[in-house]
Amino acid sequence: MSENSRCVLLVEDEALVAMVAADALNELGFEVIEAASAKVALQLAENNKDRIGVALVDLGLPDLPGEQLVGELRALYPHLPIIVASGKGPGAIDPKWQSSNAVVILPKPYNFEDLQSIIARVVGDRPAD
Repeated sequence: MSENSRCVLLVEDEALVAMVAADALNELGFEVIEAASAKVALQLAENNKDRIGVALVDLGLPDLPGEQLVGELRALYPHLPIIVASGKGPGAIDPKWQSSNAVVILPKPYNFEDLQSIIARVVGDRPAD
């Protein structure tokens, strides 16, 4: 696993959910860069382009639909594994993202084991962007 894959861009606007997710990711050995909005997430993604190895994105963001953020992150990082966290179920996700190998759905609410399993599934030896 490359060094940059140990850094997660966590995009979550609910403070408690973000805190729990960040703690879990830290426990799993990841550096976490947090954003509570799509706008901040995109700024952080640009500023940390060589560091981020995976993104965990909530769909229900206050300033931009999560799917739009996924598209913009994909433009910046063509090979970035993206985990989409949603309480709405897979049917709420655009089918084009569901069919992508680099976008994985994590149903909310999730626990430590769910997060650990999906992180292990998506983070591997991928080309650096």
